[in-house]
Amino acid sequence: MSHHPKKNHHEKPENLSKHAAEDQPGKESAASSSANGGKIEVPAQEYEALKKRVEELEGLREKFLLAAADFENAKKRNARDKEDFIKFSQERILRDLLPVLDNFERAVGHATTASASATSYEALQQNLKTLLAGVQRVQKQFTDALKAQGLKRIETAGQTCNPHFHEVVAHVSEEGPEDQIVDELEPGYMLHDRLLRAAKVRVRVSPQPPEPASEEKPEEIT
Repeated sequence: MSHHPKKNHHEKPENLSKHAAEDQPGKESAASSSANGGKIEVPAQEYEALKKRVEELEGLREKFLLAAADFENAKKRNARDKEDFIKFSQERILRDLLPVLDNFERAVGHATTASASATSYEALQQNLKTLLAGVQRVQKQFTDALKAQGLKRIETAGQTCNPHFHEVVAHVSEEGPEDQIVDELEPGYMLHDRLLRAAKVRVRVSPQPPEPASEEKPEEIT
């Protein structure tokens, strides 16, 4: 007859707790940590390594904050530079046009003074000729200033109509090469290699032959 060891039903609770702790070492460590006030003891070498790592991370954090501040300052500076560029981008061309404006004012002032002091028709004619010559000189100066900025007038005289540069506003029915520009109603301009404004022109078309007259047969009387 086999004998089984009898379980000791009267084993003390302290022994049970001890056996449970031995079976679950993690809980024993947690209990130990709790008993030490939440502090975990590590070897001195590992502590120094962790301390050094924290210092490196703190240094990287400071570098990141400095880089973020530099980026924000650079963004604001670029925004200001862009605003100034848009505001003053026409400064060069306006500086070149100031002498043209000065000459216009001189021509108008001279014509006004001369007309007021003219005592005869011949004197008025001479003043008009002088004014016209002055205006022509100012026009040339103005054109030269615009050319220096890359403005070029589109050729139209004797040219075949090109829809990329010419805008047809009317057709002229006459003999001659078809699609040839007859005259220019408004000049067109190029700014460097870009179309600034198309020239408005009239273009020649071949005249249509007259339609033959239809012969009407007299109505038959029945």
